[in-house]
Amino acid sequence: MSETSVPPIRRCLVVAAVAAAAALAALPAAAGPGAVEATMPSTRDCTLRYRLHAATPAAAQVVAIIAHGYLRDGSYMTGWAEALARAGIPAVTVDLCASMQADGRPADDGADLVAVRRSLGASQVLYVGVSAGGLAALVAASQDPAVTRGVLLLDPVNAGGQARSAAGKVRAPVAALVARSQVCNAWRNFDPALETLADATTVRIPDASHCDFEWPGDRLCRVLCVATNSRAERDRAQARIRGLGVSFLAAAASDRPQALADWRGDIGPD
Repeated sequence: MSETSVPPIRRCLVVAAVAAAAALAALPAAAGPGAVEATMPSTRDCTLRYRLHAATPAAAQVVAIIAHGYLRDGSYMTGWAEALARAGIPAVTVDLCASMQADGRPADDGADLVAVRRSLGASQVLYVGVSAGGLAALVAASQDPAVTRGVLLLDPVNAGGQARSAAGKVRAPVAALVARSQVCNAWRNFDPALETLADATTVRIPDASHCDFEWPGDRLCRVLCVATNSRAERDRAQARIRGLGVSFLAAAASDRPQALADWRGDIGPD
């Protein structure tokens, strides 16, 4: 969806959503225990901070690298990293310099995700991202195709048509878990790019708000993103998102030939 194609009322809401994201950035989220923190230079001339959640024992020879949303930080994806570590997949949350600034550039974030993978010496990788971090994950996979085993997109948001450009270079299987069209996912403006991916499975989570794809989320996100789902709907949506997401990544990391086919077969109805 181009800027010129967005009706005025929607454009106003997008501006409101950006302002909301800035407010969200001011609230810290708790970091997970047991993670090892490290730093490295970013493409944005700042210090890139990341945390490695080790898997004990490691069941997969692959690492998952996880991108947060616009004006957030890696602590909002700690639950994903801890769940993957429990499933035997080492996982890394990253504080992306570009996405923590008002002039965020997903291409820079994607390059930083690849740089983290290289700094870890990982020979195989799963890229994961929520919201604008989904675009960063797709960009990373497009820049790192030889070692990417899978990509998990969590209600991803496009910017300037970059998703379609990256999608043509992604060879790994992609799972996209998406909420209904709403302001904080830019009315699902990522959908056209999903249709161009070589191997993509899109699962709609109709009870979800955009905020339900973070782990942990927070109340302010629900207020600013106008999340109207009930507590029961939220609990149901989060359980489905997290179950499908972790099981997809486990299947993508598996050496069993039928793992991904079995995952698709177990998705079930919306």
